[in-house]
Amino acid sequence: MTEFLLAGVPLLLLILAIVQLSLLWAGKSAVDTAAHLAARKFARTAREDFRKAREMAFLEAFQVCRNRPGGTFGSAAMTALDVTKDGEQGANRADAGEALCVRLTHGVELVVPWIDRLLFIFSPGKMIRLGDHYYLMMRSTRWVTVE
Repeated sequence: MTEFLLAGVPLLLLILAIVQLSLLWAGKSAVDTAAHLAARKFARTAREDFRKAREMAFLEAFQVCRNRPGGTFGSAAMTALDVTKDGEQGANRADAGEALCVRLTHGVELVVPWIDRLLFIFSPGKMIRLGDHYYLMMRSTRWVTVE
């Protein structure tokens, strides 16, 4: 019986870790997709109205992140979209043919018990803890050329 417990607990933790990592992988794929769609929407209309283009791109990213598997209004509220010229300084207008960096940051909740705390402790990226909920901040960057 002792051998079963000694072998069962690490096996259970391994299975839970695999489940959590697969959910993180799906979350990262959703963030990449949201960044791509937001960048496309931004590039189409940025020359006419920069502020409106940024708002439309954020709305697109917000909707994709909310509708992803495991996405909620709470996790979608932790979505940020930055538009910069050189990856560092902010941009307020865009000319045709100009390359801009669209960076999306989205919080993906760690939902698997026990593993969420371990990943939260050992993760090298940005993390947020709200009450007993743990979030990893996933980032995706796309460079777009304004049409």
